[in-house]
Amino acid sequence: MKKGVLCISIDTELLWGRWDKNYQPFIERTKKERAVIRNLLSLFKKYQIPVTWAVVGNLFLEQKNKDAKLWSGKDIIKLIQENKIHEIASHSFSHIEFDKATKDEAESEISKSVKIARENNVNLTSFVFPRNKTGHLRLLKKYGFKSFRGPDKRIWELISPTIPPVYEPYIQSGLVVIPGSMYFVSTRGMKKYIPPNLRFLKAKLGIENAIKNKKVFHLWTHPIDLVDNNNQLLCELEKILIYATEKKTQGQLEIKNMGEIAQDFNN
Repeated sequence: MKKGVLCISIDTELLWGRWDKNYQPFIERTKKERAVIRNLLSLFKKYQIPVTWAVVGNLFLEQKNKDAKLWSGKDIIKLIQENKIHEIASHSFSHIEFDKATKDEAESEISKSVKIARENNVNLTSFVFPRNKTGHLRLLKKYGFKSFRGPDKRIWELISPTIPPVYEPYIQSGLVVIPGSMYFVSTRGMKKYIPPNLRFLKAKLGIENAIKNKKVFHLWTHPIDLVDNNNQLLCELEKILIYATEKKTQGQLEIKNMGEIAQDFNN
């Protein structure tokens, strides 16, 4: 790599992210996700930041029941598509854990995701595993995927003094692996004790690390993570984007989505 790279991916799930667990406590927060997504899209448009939006395939389906907006997100996908610099990636069809799935279950998830995306003029080439539980890589290759996000470090490392890791993309089972570097976490539970501005400071160190070593700093999050204390978290994220844009303007950093990184790597 000639320069350091910032990559941002966003796992977009609505309630599918909790379908197999007790999702009742998440209903009210999920209702606020669309506002967060609109705010994120506005921020990315302001600074022209290309982002990988990893979308659960079920969001493409239109539902007509009273809870449809908790499970269906075709309107969200259309908003993302309005800005051509973004990439829509797969986050599976129904958010199952691939390390526990049988081959048939995994193939069903992948094939249905590819089919519904194509029906909506989306060509999927990047994959983000639900809960970062990897598995069945050869099936991804079979269905035309070029890259996936590799697992990153534990959340607790966010509050440690360590610099976030950066990585050179590499090949595994014919796919470009772009590991996560830092999870932009919420302010829920014990995470409410993370000092304001620490997310920005950690990301700044990660970007500097990427520039120094000419590797990828891969930041990722979920829209639901920004529902609580939305103004504080959006402010921290904007500071990251401002800093990255400054480094890009200075010729020190590139900002790319997963698909672009994989394409560059394969070339």
